Amino acid sequence: MTLVLVVGEPLVELLEDPPGTARRGFGGDALNLSVYLKREEPGLDVALATAVGDDPDSDALLALCRDEGIDVSRVRRVAGAELGRYRVTVDATGERSFTYERSGSPFRGALDDDDLYPDAAVVDAMCFSGIAMAVLHDAGRRRLLADATAVHERGGTVVYDPNHRPALWADDDDARAWTRRVVRIVDVLLASVEDGRRLTDGGTPAAIAEAFRAMGAGEVVVTDGSNPCVVAAGGVVEDVPSTVPERVIDTTAAGDAFDAGYLAARLGGAAPLVSARAGHVAAATAVGHRGALAPRLGG
Repeated sequence: MTLVLVVGEPLVELLEDPPGTARRGFGGDALNLSVYLKREEPGLDVALATAVGDDPDSDALLALCRDEGIDVSRVRRVAGAELGRYRVTVDATGERSFTYERSGSPFRGALDDDDLYPDAAVVDAMCFSGIAMAVLHDAGRRRLLADATAVHERGGTVVYDPNHRPALWADDDDARAWTRRVVRIVDVLLASVEDGRRLTDGGTPAAIAEAFRAMGAGEVVVTDGSNPCVVAAGGVVEDVPSTVPERVIDTTAAGDAFDAGYLAARLGGAAPLVSARAGHVAAATAVGHRGALAPRLGG
């Protein structure tokens, strides 16, 4: 069975529904990717590597992961810690805004002096994001990069989504410097056009894709909302039209769902252009529901 290791920070999601009230859910790009990837391809062994607290929210998060079939054997419990959280507000068009409380998140120090990972030799694909890099301390960033490098050099697939959040970095120069270090060992890079404009000198999706490939990424996809995405793989740079959703209620985790659809198809042997279409379908489904994680079909 293919082992996909997803490294990152899960969070409590508080949905204002209706305004003035809050409904608890869970999110964070690593959790979203893990859940949607397992749903897209149940035959994958999806493992989440992270740290959580010993609070009731952490208990509920782990229960959710187990219910979704995600391996949580690489999740460390930190005594006295609580999960970070974010509050979501959504406007009439489905666009969302976030307010975060994550300064005490146990994931921030998760890689400072310990290793959450299995041996690189057993990891077929390792996925992480710019958010994970941003919230870790420098020691954790170096360890995460070293372990991803080991997976890459062993012949595994390293998947990276820059998922740029300026507020989490000291400044854009710091973010760009770490991006260059990471991208040189990345096999599949999945970015948004907004990420690319902050992290490269490219302005168009095609220019951004070429900029990331020039840094060393083997295969690059740049999404642009409801516009076509650009796939740069091998000697081809091509647009792939998006899938029109039936309805747009909440765009939270649309990018994570795209990543899951794309990666599930690629790991199953599909070509990049076919995989991009699968990513668009997954994203179009995700935006039709409130919250980061859509209900399971039939659930």
